[in-house]
Amino acid sequence: MLTESSPDKTLLLQIKEDDSFAFDLLFERYWEKLYQAANARLNDDAIAQDIVQEIFIKLWQRRKVLEVQLSLEYYLLSAVRLSVMGHFRSQKTNDIRMQDALRRITYLEDSIESHTDYLELERTLEHAVNSMPEMLQRVYQLRSENLSVKAIAGQLGLAEQTVKNYISEVLRRLRQTIIEKHPEKHVTYIAVLAALLHK
Repeated sequence: MLTESSPDKTLLLQIKEDDSFAFDLLFERYWEKLYQAANARLNDDAIAQDIVQEIFIKLWQRRKVLEVQLSLEYYLLSAVRLSVMGHFRSQKTNDIRMQDALRRITYLEDSIESHTDYLELERTLEHAVNSMPEMLQRVYQLRSENLSVKAIAGQLGLAEQTVKNYISEVLRRLRQTIIEKHPEKHVTYIAVLAALLHK
């Protein structure tokens, strides 16, 4: 019998065996976090809920063939990001924030040669950011969600110049990591990183 303490790996194995209880437990464990991630990017409660619901539906439909290379949480949050990208791409709007996101998404798609490269870069960034001080992590997360320097400053209670300094420090550390981990692709990856943080 599964319990709340069951690790994600166990849940996935159970789900592959058509265990709906395990799926319900997984849903309860991650629904709120995925919803918050989606809504932070969309600022639309209904669309955020629809996107997260669709992610879980697809997960159940693909349960037999699903392969999660990284952590399940990382996999699901990546699915949120890609779904939000798809939503932005499908909208015809003059909203400046959405247009900026669309431009960056197009740049990412043109720069990264394959989905494998994209996941490789995301994995590198995730590991590097997780090793940073908490404030740098929070600034990175908010900036990657397309928040302005002013909005980040307001949310974290910091001066705008301090936020700019933090963004520069995050970029410096991530550039260094990319050069060390991916010397053959570092020029492209660093350009993509700059687009992600639009700096």
